[in-house]
Amino acid sequence: MIALVTGGSNSGKSAFAEDLACSLGPQRTYVATMAPSAQAQARIERHRRHRAGKSFTTYECLGGIAPQLLDSTNDDVVLLDDLGNLVANALFNVHGNMEDPTRVTHRLDTELLQLCGGHRHVVVVYDQAGSDGIDASDQTLAWLTTCGTLACRMAARAKVVVEVTCGVPCVLKGVLP
Repeated sequence: MIALVTGGSNSGKSAFAEDLACSLGPQRTYVATMAPSAQAQARIERHRRHRAGKSFTTYECLGGIAPQLLDSTNDDVVLLDDLGNLVANALFNVHGNMEDPTRVTHRLDTELLQLCGGHRHVVVVYDQAGSDGIDASDQTLAWLTTCGTLACRMAARAKVVVEVTCGVPCVLKGVLP
């Protein structure tokens, strides 16, 4: 089963996604995508504390999904948190230069397809970026477009799509297990 969990910033979507992943099976893999910058450290620590004791094997995948996850086929549950960070890390290289958004979209979509094809359950978290209507730079627009394209493709593939607002999940597609 593929599930997409979406919501605004700090809406409770990651906590909901973790609980969903835990309900789907005992073998759990967590794909962490947030680069450990000084600004992100508190959020990373909060996520680690929330995952503690839940038997997740964690892979830090900053520029793409780890090859060992793409090359495996097994009965586990994979939680990817989150799509926006994965896109940002792939789209903007270490020097801050932007890669070709079309190529990044294609590569990440291929990786997501491969991930979903090799694991029993995949839960993807997506922050509803771009819903604020604020004008953005060309680089931000490229990120928003890439995120939106990948999120739409994941939603189309997903059996379940859930939006979390203020910690309350609302099923947009399918039925929760």
